[in-house]
Amino acid sequence: MALLATSGRVPVAGARRSPAAGACPRRMLSSAPARLRLVPAQAQKQQFSTFEDMLAGSEVPLLVDFYATWCGPCQMMTPTLSAIQARYKGRLQVVKIDTDKYPGIASTYRVQALPTICLFKDGKPVFRFEGVLNEPQLAERLEYYLAGQK
Repeated sequence: MALLATSGRVPVAGARRSPAAGACPRRMLSSAPARLRLVPAQAQKQQFSTFEDMLAGSEVPLLVDFYATWCGPCQMMTPTLSAIQARYKGRLQVVKIDTDKYPGIASTYRVQALPTICLFKDGKPVFRFEGVLNEPQLAERLEYYLAGQK
């Protein structure tokens, strides 16, 4: 009995061909690269000597997104945060902190999972969650903390 060298369930000799589903001649994988649509967050880059200076100098609450560039769920939050920034323009500022570049800030605020979103009001954290929320879910939670602020 001869053994075939395999990669998964496809014999190595056939692995170089594009796989097909059962009797269907249609190819499962195309050779064209996948097209991704990136939605950039509308963030404004500003320089501060420390994160605490930024918190103290802000006239509006800050919604801080602790993220990493390699984190898939963090990238999923980008359109949501852009929409929140537009929705609460003048009442809230969205700030993104890359935890790989600023691990000290992440450690100070005990960020242990990504993404972590934290709302700071008057320089103090008042609301925090880890994971992904869509815009209506996040807006509902923010309304409680932004009530009365126009």
